[in-house]
Formats: sequence, structure tokens, C-alpha cells
Amino acid sequence: MDELKVSVLFWEDRDQAGAEHDEVVDQVAGALSEGGHKVSLIGISDDLRELLDKLDEQRPQLVFNLCERFCDNDLFDMHVIAVLDMLGQPFTGTGPLGSALRQDKAITKKLLKFHDVPYPNSITFDKNDIEFAGRMRFPLFVKPLTGDASMGIDDSSLVTEYSKLVERISFIQTQLNLPALVEEYIEGREFYVSILGNCPSEILPVMELDFTKLPGGFPKIYGSDAKSDETSVQYNSVNAIVATELSPEIRARIANVGREAAYALKVRDYGRVDIRLTDDGRPVVLEVNANPYLERTSAFALAALQAGMGYTMLINRIAEIAGKRCEPTPFLTELQKNRAGRTKIRRKAAKLVESIGSESDTGGHGSEKASKVAKNEDSQSKPAE
Repeated sequence: MDELKVSVLFWEDRDQAGAEHDEVVDQVAGALSEGGHKVSLIGISDDLRELLDKLDEQRPQLVFNLCERFCDNDLFDMHVIAVLDMLGQPFTGTGPLGSALRQDKAITKKLLKFHDVPYPNSITFDKNDIEFAGRMRFPLFVKPLTGDASMGIDDSSLVTEYSKLVERISFIQTQLNLPALVEEYIEGREFYVSILGNCPSEILPVMELDFTKLPGGFPKIYGSDAKSDETSVQYNSVNAIVATELSPEIRARIANVGREAAYALKVRDYGRVDIRLTDDGRPVVLEVNANPYLERTSAFALAALQAGMGYTMLINRIAEIAGKRCEPTPFLTELQKNRAGRTKIRRKAAKLVESIGSESDTGGHGSEKASKVAKNEDSQSKPAE
């Protein structure tokens, strides 16, 4: 891949003491530099003008998008992506539409259903609207309708009785101020399907969440404690490992379901699908993750490593995939020419109308002149409609 000017975009936590960002930012920037690219950083917090100014200053050929929030709000990442898209700025990862679709887990399930991708039975509870879903069976799993990084998910999310169900729904609605999504809990092994590339996409080696070291009494879930609390039992007991003891048929089934789920949610460049396998060998989709975490010890990076792709190679491969996707096709190039032609005609027509108005005030013959010029323009430029 040719050398590019690449800006790594990320959200940083700012306070009076200064600014902090996730370690993945420096890891990705270092990998891109090792790949021969000219790398700069764009950290943003709560000012959209800052993003525009830095883009104008750095003028990157590609933005490596690691921005997962804006104004300390997880839901605003799709708006940042939309700004990049409207500016015509090439960037890595899923676009604004795909980001918006996966943010609402109820919409996610509707799309999965349309594509015949299996998922847990579920129901959504808006604030001040708690009703028992009689057709669903305990145990149930309760989580926020939106959000990432297992926000609002811990051992209390798994409920086995009605009183605990109501309590957990109320917690999400009042403490997190979000609707609650209640799913039937799928007991079984949990897998990560990592997907790289577009048309065709590559399925990296399947990873599995290993719960075997988790002490008895702890539910087999990968919640916020397991992801971020280094002092917790879950953090020190649950790890992602290479999936073993899977028949070729089951492995292929898991991979195909993951691919279909990513396709349904318009995930592009790279993504990860979380799947549980039922006792009868049926893969069920739990989550579809666009732009998954790329820290060098993350499940995605470990899956790439199993495919013979070191960290530097992986990051530069993602940049290459995004760069090729953003290359203009002959059709789009012609379309842009036609749009430019129509814009040119409209501008000239506007000037003629203005001149006609001024000439008519003095008794001139502007309309005859306009007719001749417009006919001449039309004969020289016939854009496709």
C-alpha cells in the first residue's frame, strides 16, 4: 500500500488536569507509522468545530476512526461518522447508517429476523412501562437497549424470578435513563466471529470466551466487571481463547451466522459478532459489533494473530481495505462529472435570469438572448439524468 497521510481520530477525556485517551490510540498510530504512513492524531471531546479545524489543518487522505463517543455520549459516535461522510472524508470502519442501526438493539433484532439470523426472544421496556412478557421463559437477561462496552451489564443482569426482573428493569430505566431490553438467556459456549474486509469478507479464526476458571456461583457472562475492573474475580477469570473441540460443520455454521449478521447490519471493513451455541448446535447472535476494540490483546487482534497476521499487519490491512473501498469507481466519477455539469448550467441560468430582469427594466431583449444561450449550453453538455 502506498504511503498515506493518516489521521487517527479518537475521543479523549478532558478535565482540569489534562486530557487522557485509550492506549489503543498510540498502538494504532504506531502500527500505521511502522507501515510507512505519515500519521497524525485528532483528539476530540465536545466541540465539533475542533474536528473540522483539525481535519482542515491536517488534510488526511484517510481517517482511522477510533472515536466511540462524543460529548461523553456513546450514541453520538454515529454523528461524528456522519460528519466525516458528509465531508467526503475517507475513513475506516462502518458508515453512519450501519452505526445507527446497531446502536438500537431492537432494530438490530428486526434486521436479523428479516435475514433469518437466529437471536434470543426478547421484549423492550420503555421508561414507566413494565409488563411481564408471559411468552418468555426464565432465566432472562436484562440490559440497556443502547450502549457499548457492557454498560449496565453485570451479574445482576441475569434474573431467574419476576421480582428481580422488575428490579433490574427499573434500575436501567431510572439509573441509566434508558429503555431496558429483556432477552431469554442462552446457556452454552460463547464465541467471537471476527470479520475482516468487504465483498468478499474474511472470517478470522473463531475465538471463544473461556469461563472454566470462573468460580462456582458466578454467572457465565462477560459484563463490565470482567472488562474493566482489574480487581474483580471476573476480570481475572474470563479470557478469550482460540475455539477448540468444534466439528468442521459447527465451526462453519458459527462463521456463516456471524457473516450474515454483519451483512444484515451493514458492518464494513472489520467487525465482530458475539454468538452463543445452544445444546442442539444452533448458533444464536447476541451482539453485532461494528468497529470492535483494536487494542493489541483484544479478541479481534488475537484472532488475526491466529490467522498469521501480526498487529502491525492487521492495522495496516484495515487501512488498506478502507482505502480501496473509498476509491472512486468509473460510475461514480462519471456521476460526479454529470453533477458538476448540471451545477454549471444552473449557475449560468441563474446569471441569465438576473440579467434578463435588469434588461426588462430598460426594455431590452433578454428573453431572446437567454433562449439562445440555454440552447447552446444544452447542446454542449448533456448530463445523464
